[in-house]
Amino acid sequence: MSEQIDVTQELAKLQQRVEHLEERVEKAESKQGPLRSLWEAIRSILIGLFILGVLAALAGK
Repeated sequence: MSEQIDVTQELAKLQQRVEHLEERVEKAESKQGPLRSLWEAIRSILIGLFILGVLAALAGK
């Protein structure tokens, strides 16, 4: 029974930590300006194009 209580307490602590991290992520995201979001989008597209290029090169062999 004691082990069950310990697990429940640990899960409660973990939930609090996750909620705290979610709040911090939301604050960080709200601080991002439009240029930062644009840069993230461009970077994601470039990474995707690079991966497609590598896959195309591998498929051509």
